[in-house]
Amino acid sequence: MTSTYISQIIEQVNAVTEHCGPVLLFGENIDTGSRIAGLARGLKVNPAGKILNVGNCELTHCGVGLGMMLDRGNAVLFMKQLDFLLFGLDQLVNTFNCIRAYISSSDLGSFTIFLIICDQGYQGPQSSLNSAGDFASLTNIEVYCLNSAEDASCVIREKFVSPGVRIICTSQRLFGAPLLELPVAARFSGNAIFKYLSGNDITIVCFNFALRQGIEISNQLRSSGIRADLFHANFVPNMDMSTLVESCKRTGKLVIVDDSKTVTKFGDVLVTELTQHGVRTLVRLITRRGCIDTDYGVTSDQFQYDREELLAFAHSG
Repeated sequence: MTSTYISQIIEQVNAVTEHCGPVLLFGENIDTGSRIAGLARGLKVNPAGKILNVGNCELTHCGVGLGMMLDRGNAVLFMKQLDFLLFGLDQLVNTFNCIRAYISSSDLGSFTIFLIICDQGYQGPQSSLNSAGDFASLTNIEVYCLNSAEDASCVIREKFVSPGVRIICTSQRLFGAPLLELPVAARFSGNAIFKYLSGNDITIVCFNFALRQGIEISNQLRSSGIRADLFHANFVPNMDMSTLVESCKRTGKLVIVDDSKTVTKFGDVLVTELTQHGVRTLVRLITRRGCIDTDYGVTSDQFQYDREELLAFAHSG
């Protein structure tokens, strides 16, 4: 049986939870019904751990996770969609700010929020929040978006049960998609930046769940003789972007691909870094910046770009 995006992610989660010692995995319908739309299907835990089904109260769930972390325990909250995490923002901003103002992360346990971003379309206004970067900005917490087999493996292995708080996001649009097995050439700033391809002609930096589009663009450009440096960057506040800056300095052209709906973009920080370092780079943005009113209804929610325009940019000046 061919592995899918979500089945491989669950395998990686089980590889951690089967051997990490005491850990609480909890969430609404985590062990019943749809298993959180498949996010928790096939989930396993070691004898010292526990899987617990809880009710519908995300503010309390986040408080419980932070409380266990304060007691040096390990907690993982499985959540159906990013939209629901809005209810827990007070805990993640105000409560967690109070905790980290006085307690070193080395004295804390672990709290991971593991959730789905509903990006498959036809979901409606309360089930299509695709703004993980905004949560990273508001909370100053690392947010990881799992794209390929190897980046998922690295993030889950090293972050799923580790001191402090993080948010790990999956794409519902990709749940049934074939596993993306593109080797990681290098990673930087912890797991903030993954490099997949090397080239001297153009730099492509993907955010959110746009890596597959980035690969498509790279392949299209390669067919016309243009080689790309291809990266995926997570939403990690204050990440070291020097690797990306050096790539842009060498290629002189930057394409930012971001399928999230945030108004402010982490890619904007990269463009600012280039300006501050005096790097003369041509920039093309392939993004969605917020929504028009009709986008909040029941729509196909397709992320698209003009391939011919991009090819013209890659061949320009």
